[in-house]
Order: sequence, then C-alpha cells, then structure tokens
Amino acid sequence: MVIARAFAWLLGSRTGAILIAVAVLGGGLFLWHKIDKSSAVRRAVISFVAKVELQAAEEELKALKARNVALTYANNSFSRRMSAAEVLQSEQVQELDAYVSTVDCLVDGALLGRLPNR
Repeated sequence: MVIARAFAWLLGSRTGAILIAVAVLGGGLFLWHKIDKSSAVRRAVISFVAKVELQAAEEELKALKARNVALTYANNSFSRRMSAAEVLQSEQVQELDAYVSTVDCLVDGALLGRLPNR
C-alpha cells in the first residue's frame, strides 16, 4: 500500500515526473554510452587492423620490388654469361674444324690394337 501511494505520488506530482524524466534520460544516456563505447572500440579495432594490413602490404610490396630487382640483375648476368658461352662454343667449334682439316693420316690396325682404351 505504501508503495502504491509512493508510485501514485511519483506519477501525479510535478517533481515525480521530473524525477522519472531524469531517470529515463540517465538510463538512456547510460545505454547510449555503452552502445557507443562498444561501437567506438569496434571502429578503432577495424581502423587498427586496416593500418596493420596496409603496412604489411607495403612491406610485402617493398620485398617483392627488391626481389624483382635481384631477379632482373641475375637474369641479365645469366644472359651475358650465356652469350659469352655461345661465342666461346662457336670459337671452339671453328678451332676443332681447323684441327680436323689439318689431320690427314690414318691409324693402322696394329696401332689401334695397342691403344689402352680400345
């Protein structure tokens, strides 16, 4: 009964209405604070993760560029060495052809039999 009278006074009086309005406003602000704080934390986490992912992607790009430079250098070096080897091979083939053309003797059967690797 006492509770019912207090509740009736609270609803019926101007002071009670102000107290209820202040309580509702305080509860709403508290709820908004909790919801806003969690959304702010969520936004901060998303922003932090995006920054970290961006830094990781930039570092990966930097490493890939350095790797590309090294591979280009190695490819150029290999191409130069390959060209030099081809020139040397053609010179050796020409030299071998020159040696073959100057030899005009034959090995007989007796000499061929005495060769150790025959």
